[in-house]
Amino acid sequence: MEFYNLDCVSWFDSQMIYHALAHLNREALIICYPATPYVCAGFHQDISSEVNIKACKALEIPLFRREVGGGLVLLDDRQVFFQIVLHRKNPDIPTNREGFYRKLLQPVIQTLRDFNLAAELRSPCDLIINSKKISGNGAGQIGECYVLVGNILLDFDYEVMSSLIRVPSEGFRQEYLQQMQANLTTLQSETGRTISRQEVIERLKTNFTDTFSLTSTKLDNQVLEQIRILTPMFQSNRWLMETGRRLLYREIKVAENCYIREYQVSLDGPDLTCRLVLDGHRITKITLSDSTGLIPPLFLHRLECALLGKELDFNTLNEACTAVHALNPFNSNKLALTLSGKNGAATAQSSLPYDSKAPIA
Repeated sequence: MEFYNLDCVSWFDSQMIYHALAHLNREALIICYPATPYVCAGFHQDISSEVNIKACKALEIPLFRREVGGGLVLLDDRQVFFQIVLHRKNPDIPTNREGFYRKLLQPVIQTLRDFNLAAELRSPCDLIINSKKISGNGAGQIGECYVLVGNILLDFDYEVMSSLIRVPSEGFRQEYLQQMQANLTTLQSETGRTISRQEVIERLKTNFTDTFSLTSTKLDNQVLEQIRILTPMFQSNRWLMETGRRLLYREIKVAENCYIREYQVSLDGPDLTCRLVLDGHRITKITLSDSTGLIPPLFLHRLECALLGKELDFNTLNEACTAVHALNPFNSNKLALTLSGKNGAATAQSSLPYDSKAPIA
């Protein structure tokens, strides 16, 4: 397998190189980091719904939409990227998603353990230390290749990241900031010292060598030409701002065990804002507010207590809402329908006119 140890590259090339190699059907491992910060969105995401574009412009932070799935990320030189391109017919690739991530991320797990950190995989693709994510990863198919992209956080600016997302309320933004601080970690935080990128890169190289037969090489004219060919599409406004998946509520992923979701629910009279923190389908935190003031604060608190810890199942939620007598039966039913997704709050399909980049099945 070709190995590109590129160190610092431009923010644009930090994404374009693995795209070019995948389009050329060339298997490779790339390790690099970007010279300047940027925001990177997953293939299926709707940037206009996800990103505070005004804030990005004010901070001069550019945007990129990759051909691989996953969530919105802020990327900068305090991270080390690893990007793996493998032909989909490679017999050594596990055919199931769990096996795929477990095998390809094992060198990264070992790299973290080399720093005396108890790293482990949280299915499907988060690497965690003491239950906090330190490495976010995603995969998908580009052409005839499977591509896995990931990073190791040396340090991270939680405040800047929270300022770059589009939010339905400032309460959502504050919740996102708090949940990032609670669920994400960095090498500096875990070790109590500044670890250089070169330390991490050398350990990654050693550990990936145990999994793949690597041949160090440099970017050749074929790769550079492929980048040139692909650049107009990736720089086009059509590609960047094309409608992706949209929800009837705002949701953002912090880690595999932490999603934040906010609904606007128009009941018979009251208008509720419902902000949830979810672990899977279980409510781990809930905040309710009524813009009309028709529901007394004590009743809202009763509802919050009743719904906390519940699964997003209609019958369970409806029973919880009904039991505390904070809402009439009609409103209890409608709230339970909304939170459980039974009222049509489904994902709108992407209209991207390109091949599907579904995650590894």
